[in-house]
Amino acid sequence: MTFTEYHHGFISGSFYKKLKDGYGEKGLAVFTLATQRYGEQRGSRMAQKAIKLGLPLNYESYFKLGEWVNSEQFLSSLKGPQAENVSYTPDYYREVFACPWHEQYKNMGLLDGGSLYCKDIDKSIVRGFNPYLVFHVHETLHESDKCIQDYKDAKLENRPDRLKEYIKPMEYHCAHAFFTFSEITKSILGDEGGKISEAVLADFSRDYGKEMTEKLLSYKDMNFNIIN
Repeated sequence: MTFTEYHHGFISGSFYKKLKDGYGEKGLAVFTLATQRYGEQRGSRMAQKAIKLGLPLNYESYFKLGEWVNSEQFLSSLKGPQAENVSYTPDYYREVFACPWHEQYKNMGLLDGGSLYCKDIDKSIVRGFNPYLVFHVHETLHESDKCIQDYKDAKLENRPDRLKEYIKPMEYHCAHAFFTFSEITKSILGDEGGKISEAVLADFSRDYGKEMTEKLLSYKDMNFNIIN
């Protein structure tokens, strides 16, 4: 029972499909707002940790305090390099050739959903960490052969390693995604939004089983806005 990036992608992808199919453009707006809120919450937790540690809210701290690392399941599937760091300064310019979220959205037949998710997710995390930092994603794997990420004025010597003690298990991130997407969907769509959340959970249970679903729900009282 190991949660991975694929489970995380399944959750957001399921919300995307149900919101798009049920509500069209309005549903896509709900999905976009949920993605932004989820990313901002993650970034804010990272900022809170930086301030607690006395670190500046710059890109060096941003990378040190990232909350996840790639799973062994994904890394063992790679047939070539995952990414290339093209430059570190003045901009940190990175090209990504393989991504588990892209794989999951592709397997679900939702490349359009992947494009919408990736248009905002990293930008939202950066904004939640420090709204004065500038980040651009110029291309994504959903419509190109690589993802191009551009961290403006990062001025790095290299990409710092994560501080291991602040990495969260992927089950935490999956629960965060589920409950934040559920909250925004219910807030906007009311009872119908609640039915969408229930349907996503039912799909997750169908594909991944009762035990993983119960683990996801065990986070229902977690406050994802703060350090925990």
